[in-house]
Amino acid sequence: MPTLNLPIFPLPIFILPQGITRLRIFEARYLKMVSLAMKNQGFVIFSHDNSEKVNTMKVGSWVEVINFDQGDDGILLIDVRCKCLVDIQAITQDKVNLHHGDVTPKSHWPDTSLDKTTGELSASLNKLFSENTELDELYQKPCFSLGNWVVARWMELIPLKLAEKTLFTNQNSYNQAKQLLQRIILTDEGI
Repeated sequence: MPTLNLPIFPLPIFILPQGITRLRIFEARYLKMVSLAMKNQGFVIFSHDNSEKVNTMKVGSWVEVINFDQGDDGILLIDVRCKCLVDIQAITQDKVNLHHGDVTPKSHWPDTSLDKTTGELSASLNKLFSENTELDELYQKPCFSLGNWVVARWMELIPLKLAEKTLFTNQNSYNQAKQLLQRIILTDEGI
């Protein structure tokens, strides 16, 4: 796959393919990033947590802006959807301190049908969405019938350190993610 150069947004956010999140944009360099993203091919969220001592990954989430609005406080709100994960080879900064990176798209989990475990996780996630207006509004077309979609959304939501979550950016990590969620989500619910 070809290498692309895209703006990089370091954030303590973990987002997998087809995941959607809302961002508040107020710094001039990130307003520039959104402008570039709207004209070009999006930008990359680089999962980075300053509180964790080690820079945990060289993988980012290539996102596209799917909606934007202005909050009550005048700050730009954008909704972004992850198109795919990318390997980040190099990061530079421009004169306004906006990061740019050479990135290559990488494969993640293939589409999978629901099985017993992911069916239970799907029911749980569906309930969570119905109880959380913000989540429900972000996902206009949820895919509760796909196991990989359900597992990915749970991985984004569960409270694990970014360093632990990055283990699940590998293409072969689907079964480990599903087993972890089974222990955390389904055991806690008593299912």
